[in-house]
Amino acid sequence: MVRTRGQTKKADDPDVETATVVDDKPKPKPKANSKSKVPNEDAVPEESETNNKVKHFTVPYHDKTVPCERRGEGDSPALIWTHGAGGGLAAPATSQFADGFSEHSPIVSFQGSMNLPSRTKIFHTVMEHQDFDLALGGRSMGARAATIAAVEQDRKTKALVLVSFPLVGGKKGESREQILLDLPDTIDVLFISGDRDSMCDLEQLREVIERMRAKCWLVTVKGADHGMSWSPAGTVATMRQKTGAIAAEWLQKHSSDERYYELSWVRDGSAGDLVSTGWLASLPEASEITNGDEPQDVQGADVAEDDELPPAKKRKRGKT
Repeated sequence: MVRTRGQTKKADDPDVETATVVDDKPKPKPKANSKSKVPNEDAVPEESETNNKVKHFTVPYHDKTVPCERRGEGDSPALIWTHGAGGGLAAPATSQFADGFSEHSPIVSFQGSMNLPSRTKIFHTVMEHQDFDLALGGRSMGARAATIAAVEQDRKTKALVLVSFPLVGGKKGESREQILLDLPDTIDVLFISGDRDSMCDLEQLREVIERMRAKCWLVTVKGADHGMSWSPAGTVATMRQKTGAIAAEWLQKHSSDERYYELSWVRDGSAGDLVSTGWLASLPEASEITNGDEPQDVQGADVAEDDELPPAKKRKRGKT
């Protein structure tokens, strides 16, 4: 069992991804000033380091550019990664995972549209501009796009990192399992999912994994919802970074005999610990969630990122 002392500082809105996403509409160019330059979309992608951890750059895509971020040391990313439909590069669930991953391996993240086919095409564009031959990944709709892109490309992706894969969605809760079943046995797949994810029932996911041709590994985050949030809120960033670190270490080395991993939060008085089982050969014994609190009631925390919300029920008016 591995324990990590959690953060005590409360995360800023960890449940809701509010960053603006890229769409297919042209955006006005920023005004030039002495400190900024108007980007030339026909130029070779340039990098600009804004801090010690993240380098921002763009890659050309049709008549516009795709914003990207590079974290970690090395020119060749171990993972090309993207956000869900309801967020963007700045969304905490996206950036905190990337921060944790980059402590072990380089990662390139990109911002895409809310349209699934368009997001898949952008995956191909980013791959063409990177010295890349390892893994694709994303959270929620980004995970779906990564899965589709992996089987469409000419170069063979070796692995997928799928966080909060939306196994069901749409107004009628349609199954998205077929794209997983279509994956070849040459791709290894890492799922990272919360056991309170309303879009991915773990029992259903395990049943799909049993039918997949691709070899699969599963990290279960006890108490986490679709937004990869849990309570207490001040520990969410630590947990998300840990999932990124697990993914990076898994890409470096993973065993075919140990395919299950659990993360949970255990209360210890006013503080607590992030507890991990490490990789196990079989599913851990069923246990109650031990994070100590009920899930946070944050508006939009567990809302489908890539689907319309189900129609609201009309309230019956009482007699007057």
